[in-house]
Amino acid sequence: MRSLRVFFAHLSFSDWSSFQYLEELVKVHHKKWTAINLDWSYQSTRQKLLSAYWTRIVPLHIFAIICLSVSLSGYAIFKHADPTTFIVVVSLVAAVTYLVLRFCLYSPIFTDDYIPMLDCVIGKLQGNDSKASDETKKAQYSAVTLVLIHLVVNKLAGFSKLPSIKETKEQMTKLYGVSERSFHDALNAVLNADWKHSKRMDTEMADAFKAAGHYFLENKNQAAVNLLSHIQSDLLVSKRPPEW
Repeated sequence: MRSLRVFFAHLSFSDWSSFQYLEELVKVHHKKWTAINLDWSYQSTRQKLLSAYWTRIVPLHIFAIICLSVSLSGYAIFKHADPTTFIVVVSLVAAVTYLVLRFCLYSPIFTDDYIPMLDCVIGKLQGNDSKASDETKKAQYSAVTLVLIHLVVNKLAGFSKLPSIKETKEQMTKLYGVSERSFHDALNAVLNADWKHSKRMDTEMADAFKAAGHYFLENKNQAAVNLLSHIQSDLLVSKRPPEW
């Protein structure tokens, strides 16, 4: 029964005016093309689906209608006509059917439903991806927090000296897979106690220590919490680089 409903939905061309159907279509194809090309964008998916409407969807639909028509009436026509006449009749019927459907069905749906719905779906999915990305970024530790965690872990691991900014940037670039520039200001603030003092920056530094402290508390490492507290006292109270 469900297969029959799906068949008639495709035959009536109603799927291409359905927001839900187009949303699933975009998700499936965008996932497929993204797996092939990591730089693939939603606009590329949109262009692919717009092109597919005329190069695949419409030809398959008209082919299905012609096949159904021939199946239902072909025997009666073929019975009273030779094969050549039969082919000519079918070809003429196919051409006329296509022209009628193009102006009465395919073009109106493409212009009035398919394009607007597709753009709406693309906008929605892009917004969802952007929102998910923003939420992920909010959940990530700040650069200063990562620097603090990195320094405390190095100290507890037995590193004999306080590393230079250059050395630490190289280490963190290898560990986190980001550019050295991302950690430059954070390292300068922590290793040299050098940052532009303002209410916002001082708050960010305090929040970074708080986040790093939570990280070590969650891992039940009191030695790390104590060391972090000493670094915090040096930087935020004494305004000097931390002692190693």
